[in-house]
Amino acid sequence: MSRDALSSHIKAIDRKLAGLTPINSEERCMYKVHEQLRKVNEKAYKPMLLAIGPYNYHGKVGQGFMEEHKLRYLKQMLKRTNESSVEAYFRALRELEERARNCYVECISLTTNEFVEMMLLDGCFIIELFHKLEDETPRDDHDPIFQMRWMRNEIARDLLLFENQLPFFVLTKLFMMIESNQTPLGHLGEHTINNEQTNEITCLESSTSADQRVQIKRLGDLAISFFSGSSPFQEWGVEGSSSYSAEKPFRLCRMHKAITPPLAKIVHEHLKVGDMVKNADFKHLLDLIHAMIKLSVLDMELDRAIERQEVGIKFKKGVIFKHLFDVISRVVSPLPAKIENMKNGICYAVKLQKSGLKFNIIEIFKFPYRPKKIEDWSSIPYGTELRTAGVKFKMAEKFRDKLYENEVWEFLPEYDAIAFQDVGVGLEEAMRFSYSLGLNKNEDGKKKLCGAIFNMVKKFMCLPFLNKIEHWNSIPEGRELKEAGVEFKKAKKFRDTKDIIKPIPNATELKERGVKFKKAKQRTTFSIQFSNGVLEISPLRIEDETETVLRNLIAFEQYSPYNDSSYITDYMCFMDDLIDSPKDVELLCQKGILENWLGDNEVASTMVNKLGHHVAISANRYSIYAKTSIDMNRHCAKRWNEWKANLRHNYFNSPWALLSVLAAILLLGLAITQTVFSIIN
Repeated sequence: MSRDALSSHIKAIDRKLAGLTPINSEERCMYKVHEQLRKVNEKAYKPMLLAIGPYNYHGKVGQGFMEEHKLRYLKQMLKRTNESSVEAYFRALRELEERARNCYVECISLTTNEFVEMMLLDGCFIIELFHKLEDETPRDDHDPIFQMRWMRNEIARDLLLFENQLPFFVLTKLFMMIESNQTPLGHLGEHTINNEQTNEITCLESSTSADQRVQIKRLGDLAISFFSGSSPFQEWGVEGSSSYSAEKPFRLCRMHKAITPPLAKIVHEHLKVGDMVKNADFKHLLDLIHAMIKLSVLDMELDRAIERQEVGIKFKKGVIFKHLFDVISRVVSPLPAKIENMKNGICYAVKLQKSGLKFNIIEIFKFPYRPKKIEDWSSIPYGTELRTAGVKFKMAEKFRDKLYENEVWEFLPEYDAIAFQDVGVGLEEAMRFSYSLGLNKNEDGKKKLCGAIFNMVKKFMCLPFLNKIEHWNSIPEGRELKEAGVEFKKAKKFRDTKDIIKPIPNATELKERGVKFKKAKQRTTFSIQFSNGVLEISPLRIEDETETVLRNLIAFEQYSPYNDSSYITDYMCFMDDLIDSPKDVELLCQKGILENWLGDNEVASTMVNKLGHHVAISANRYSIYAKTSIDMNRHCAKRWNEWKANLRHNYFNSPWALLSVLAAILLLGLAITQTVFSIIN
C-alpha cells in the first residue's frame, strides 16, 4: 500500500471516530432482535399488515396496502381538525428528528425528509386509529379495518412488535397538537372526565405542563382501550391508568415487620412503575403494555404480602401473651426513661442555677434534653409520597434500609441468597459465609468432602436420637457456616432449602405427588400461587397471536438495561417447567388453566417449550416466582408424597397395571388364607 493510500485510509478512520455520537442509554431503546432468537420463530417478529418505524420495508409489508390507508387517515385527521396542510406537524417533528433517530440502535439510511414523513404518517395513523374507536368519532363505513374483525386484530399484533415501534414522545407530540386543534381540554370524547378529574384540571389550567400531562395520560388510556379489545388482551385484564393506586405499597410500608429485602424491592418497583403510568412516561407502545402487565403482577405480590402479614398477626403463637406483655411494658418501661430524664433535668437545672438563672423546678422537663432526630425524608426513595401517605419515618427508614440490603443480596449467588432469606439468616452472616467460602475454594479445594460422604453423614444424622446433635459435618460447607455465625438449626434448613432450589416437576409429576391444580380467580394472567398443596394459576388462552405477543414482550425484557424487569421471562420459565409434553397441556386444560385454541396439545406444548430458546436469564436475579417454586419442591420432597408418586408412576399409570396389582394382592390374600386353613386342619 502506498503512503498516500495509507494516509487517506487513516484519515477515513479518524473521520469515523469523529462522527461517533455518545451512547445515551435512556434514549437508545429500539433494537433489532439478534439472529439466534429470531431463527426460533422469524414470523413472530415480522409485521403482517402494518409497518411502523424505519426497521421494516413499508412497501413490502402487506403488499403496501396500509401505506395508502395511512394517507387516508392523515387526510381525515386534517379534516377533523379543520386544517388544510401538514406544515405545522412536519416542522414540529423535524425538531424531534435527532432525538428520535437516537432511539434506534441500528443505522437508519433514510434522509431527514423521509424520516420525518415516516414519523408523520405512522404517528397520525396510530392516533387516528385510536380515535376511531370512540363512539363519538364518526367512522368511514368503507374502512376495511372496522369492516373486517381480523384486520383490527392483525394491526394490534403488528403495533406490539419489538421492531415495529415509534418513540412514544413522537406520538404524544402529535396527539397534543391534534387535540389542541380539535377540542378544548374539558371535552375529551368518550372518556368523560369525572368531577374529581375536572377539579384537578381546573386547578392546573394555568400550567401548560399540567395540561400536557393530562393529554399524555389520555393517550395512554386510548392505547390500552384499543389493545384490550383485541386478542389476546381480552383475557389478560390490562387496565388503564385510572386503575392505578399506590395504597397497597404504602399499606405494606406501614406494616414495618412485613418488609423484607425482596418485598422492599417490589414496593419500590410498584412506585416506580406507578410514576411511569401516571406520567405516561413510556418508550413506546410495547413498553406501555409491559408496564401495565408488570404493575398487575406487582399488585398481586403486594396483596399476598399484606394477606400473609395479617394472617400472621391473627394466628401467631403466643399472641395473647404478647398483648399482655405489651400492656405491662407500656406501664413499666416509661419509668426508667422518666427517672433518667429527671436525673438529666436536675443536672441541667443545677448548671443553669450556677449560671445565675432561676425558674420553677416543674419547668425542667419541658426542655429537650435529648436532641430530636432530624427526619431526612429526602434520603428515602419516594420519601415525599410515603410521608404524604402517613408512613412513619421509622418505617420509611426500614423500607430504605431493606431496599439497599436487597441490592447487596443480589451480589451473592442466587441460590445462596434465596436459601438464606428463606430460612431467616441475616445478611451479615450470609456475607461472611460467602467470603470465607470464596477463600476456601481458592485453596485447591482444601477440606472439601466428596458428595458420597456428605450423603452418608446426612442419612446417618436423620436418625431421631441424633437429630438434635450439632453435627456440622452433615452440612456441606458446615465449617464456613459455623464460622459465619449461622445457627445450626438454620444451617440445616439452609442445606435442605438449597437441595430443593431447582426447576419444578412438570404438571403430570406434580399431580402424582399430590399437588392439586386450581384455576385462579385473579384477572391477572401471570398470577401463580401455591398453598397447602394447591397450585392456583390464572387461565391462559393459547391462540394464534399468543406466542407472538409473549415473544416480543420477552425480547423487550432481553434488551432492557441490566435485565431488571423480567416478569414475563420469569412466567415463561415457570410455564416451561410445568409443561413438558402434551399430557401436561391436557391436564391443565382439564383444570381450566389453559384454553388451547390451537387444537393440538403437542403444538401448544412445543410452543411453550420453545419460548425460552436463546433467552438469557440473569443468574443473580430473584425471580418473582422463586418462593412458589421452593414451596412446591418442598412439598414434593416429603417422603409420603414421593412414595405416592412412585406408586402412581410405576403401578397405577394405566388400568392394566392397576388390575395386575389388584390381582397380585388377591392372589397373595388367597395364598395366606390357604396357609391359615392348612395350619388349622
